[in-house]
Amino acid sequence: MSVLTAAEGAGLTDMAAGIINRYQQASQPPPLLLYVDRDCCSPSTKRLFQAWPDLTIRLDIWHFMRRFASCVTTESHQLYGLFMSKLSGCLFTWDSGDLKALCQAKSTELAHKSVPGLSEADLLRRLSRRELALHCRRTTRGVVETTRLLEELISCLDSDQGKDTMGVPLLNHDLIQQMWKQQQHHVQCIQDPPGLSLYTRTGSLTKGGIELPTYRCARGSTSLESFHNHLAKFIPGTNKTHVTGVVALNVRCITSPQ
Repeated sequence: MSVLTAAEGAGLTDMAAGIINRYQQASQPPPLLLYVDRDCCSPSTKRLFQAWPDLTIRLDIWHFMRRFASCVTTESHQLYGLFMSKLSGCLFTWDSGDLKALCQAKSTELAHKSVPGLSEADLLRRLSRRELALHCRRTTRGVVETTRLLEELISCLDSDQGKDTMGVPLLNHDLIQQMWKQQQHHVQCIQDPPGLSLYTRTGSLTKGGIELPTYRCARGSTSLESFHNHLAKFIPGTNKTHVTGVVALNVRCITSPQ
């Protein structure tokens, strides 16, 4: 659900009351997990849903990543794509069983195309993002490991290794250091809650003669983000800065463990 308001932050109480009322009227159990794009640690967010005492609130990981992306000198930098890829790798790890099955299917598929004998590293490079997202589940790495990996990534790219061939740095030193200082306590807010499955099996596909399951992920609120683009298109005018604060809270609820 999204709520349309005149300014960011207004109307959240009525929105939360409406969501709670809809669950009650439908005789549905209260959700166990709520993803938000802001105020994940704020007591005010918890108070909005105090009728659901078992609700866990998490920060949408895409928004967490965008906070670090805002510290780059330019998104056209040669190392920007690498930075975002490594940033995602600091937060997630692929399910080993899913990844092994996909690699086996990809190897068989390539062998049928007269591309046999590839190493594991070569197979991984040939896997597309779509294949990985469709057939492999991901989990967060935990607070300790995530913090360590993020510190190492920032330290590496906030140095001479983070400069392009023209000597232009990828990261603004002051901004990235300040951002990391601010965001460290949010690392725990992006972790997957234990005991909850965030993936739903939607079917299967055959690749290289091997049947692979297909999944849909319920993590985060990115499925609602296109609403921002929609607003910018249907609200007339040339100044779109007011549109960014229109959606006060993106809500994605997980209702039961699987």
